[in-house]
Parts: sequence; C-alpha cells; structure tokens
Amino acid sequence: MAQWYYGSPAGQSGPVEEHQLRELIAAGQLVPETLLWRDGMKDWVRLDALPEFGPGMQSPYAPPGAFHPGYYQPVPTSGLAIASMVCGIIAVVACYIHALFGLPAVICGHMAISAIRSSPVPVAGRGMAIAGLVLGYLGILFTVGFAVIFGVAIFSHSL
Repeated sequence: MAQWYYGSPAGQSGPVEEHQLRELIAAGQLVPETLLWRDGMKDWVRLDALPEFGPGMQSPYAPPGAFHPGYYQPVPTSGLAIASMVCGIIAVVACYIHALFGLPAVICGHMAISAIRSSPVPVAGRGMAIAGLVLGYLGILFTVGFAVIFGVAIFSHSL
C-alpha cells in the first residue's frame, strides 16, 4: 500500500498508510486545502483534487452527513421568522395601534413555521417565529382590550 505524506501546521507529516489518511480525513484533521504527496507523484496536490479523496469520496469511518470541521456550512435563517419577530416587538411597544403590527407578526410567524417545517434543507428561525407569534397575539389582545375598555368607558359615561 502507498505511503502518504501530508502538510500540517508543524510542517510535513508522514508517512502514513492510506487507511490512516482516511481516518484523519474523517476526523476533520485534514481539510480540502491540505497538500498530499506519495511516491510516483510529480508534485504535492491538494486533497480535494485527488479523485480517491475528493468531494465525492464517502469516508468508511464516518456516517453520511457527519460533521467535519472545515466543511461547516451555516444554516440560513428564515426571513419570515425575522419579520414576524420584528413586527411582534413593534406590536407590543406601539401605542394604541398594536394590531397594526400584531396581525403581520402572526401571519409571518405561521408562514415561517410552516416553511421551516416543510423545508428539505435545515432552516433556522423557529424560535424567532414563535416569539413573533406570541408577541403578535399579545399586540392583538392589547388592541381588543383597549377597545373594550374604551367602549365601556364611553358607554358608562353616556348613561
């Protein structure tokens, strides 16, 4: 079996057997930019340029979808969840017009939760959507409460 050498922060490391190299890849100690070389190669080559270790290579040591440091891709946040939370916050702090922002907060919150739940890829923002829903419903409740209190005050004053 071929003996591999690889570049590391300490300099050149190796030789290691191919199975040891695959273990290092699976553990996330080697990233796509790591340079590799073995006997018979003219120059050092990046790990992701080697077909046997390239992007399509499934490591036998890690389950598919396992986390590999250096391969992290951030999860996008739902824009509807952010809009729901912002509208919900405004709905609670707005004077006398709580429902003006509470209604969009509730609508965006429900749409965000539905979109997050049905998304084939992970989407963040469920907590923001729930916060927007709660604050939106509170804003609507404040508006209804103020209308009832105002109506009772006017009705009792006219008697």
